[in-house]
Amino acid sequence: MFNRRAFAMLAEREIAHVRRSAEPLAALMMDLDHFKQINDRFGHAFGDQALCRFAAQVAEVLRGEDIFCRYGGEEFVALLPRSSASAASVVAERVREAFARDSSDTISPPLTVSIGVAVFDAGDDVESLLQRADAALYRAKAAGRNRVELAVNGETHDGSPLGEGGVVALERGGL
Repeated sequence: MFNRRAFAMLAEREIAHVRRSAEPLAALMMDLDHFKQINDRFGHAFGDQALCRFAAQVAEVLRGEDIFCRYGGEEFVALLPRSSASAASVVAERVREAFARDSSDTISPPLTVSIGVAVFDAGDDVESLLQRADAALYRAKAAGRNRVELAVNGETHDGSPLGEGGVVALERGGL
C-alpha cells in the first residue's frame, strides 16, 4: 500500500500511459462506514486494527499491478489499470464482501465499506477521475452504505453534472 505522495506520482504515470495506449483505467474510492462510531465505541486501537484488516483484505483482492493507497483517515483509493467499468465493479464488490465477511468474526454488526467506481474518460486527469469516484462514493453513502456505486460519466456531490450520464447503483449481491 502506497502513501498519498507515491500514489500521486504513480497515478500521473498511469494516466499518461492510458492517454498513449487508450487502455481502460478505473478508480475505486473506498470509505469505511461509520468509522468514527467504531473509534468512539471500541477505541482507537480497535479502529487502527480495522484499518489494517481492511487494507489486508483489499490487497488480497487487488492484482499486483493495481495501485492502492490510504488516501486519508478511513478513506482508501485504488487505480486498476486495464479495467473496464464492469471489471472494476466486480473487484469493488469483492472488496466489499470480503471486508464484511472478515469483520463479522470480530464485531456485530460487521464493519462495512462503501465504494465509488469511476472509469477514465478522455478529458480526465487524476483529480477529475478521483472526483468522479468520490461522487459515486458519496452516493453509496447516501443510499444506505455498504454498497458499490458506479459513476458512469460523473456528477458532483450536489448532483450537478460533470459530463453526460449519471450513476448506476450496484446493490449488495447484484454482481
